[in-house]
Amino acid sequence: MLAKSKIKVAIVDDEAQMREMLKDFIEQKYPAAEISIYTSGEDALDKIYEEPGMIILDYHLDSKDSEAMNGVQILKKLKDRYPDVPVIFVSGQEKAEIAANTMRYGAYDYIVKNENAFHRLEIVVKNILGNTQLKKTAGTQKFFNYLLAVLIVALVIGIVVMKMG
Repeated sequence: MLAKSKIKVAIVDDEAQMREMLKDFIEQKYPAAEISIYTSGEDALDKIYEEPGMIILDYHLDSKDSEAMNGVQILKKLKDRYPDVPVIFVSGQEKAEIAANTMRYGAYDYIVKNENAFHRLEIVVKNILGNTQLKKTAGTQKFFNYLLAVLIVALVIGIVVMKMG
């Protein structure tokens, strides 16, 4: 079911090889995904017009431009714009304080680029898609509960009116 999930994924990484590997991974696991690629955080901020379902974001985004904002700076701006969109950091930084910092500013998870990165990414994406599906189901359930309550009230009013008349 999750493999058929229609989701918009934004990938923000300044390394061409990593962008391609992330794109190939998402396409292989989730063929229905719509993937947008951004070569810098600034590029993403300028070009993301529709709210994505999730964002995969690198921490260091300055390989092409040493003045480029880092991932945490981009995360803050993306969270201002899209507070409910899960952002997954994928970074070569193994420092705990960097991971904690990303989480403090709203990252959904922090994955270190190592031999386990794509396995962890698969788990995190499944969790996000599962949570998204759960929220949709809960919203539908709320609607039907409300509808049922309205019908019960209408039925009770109908019975009371019939008994009075």
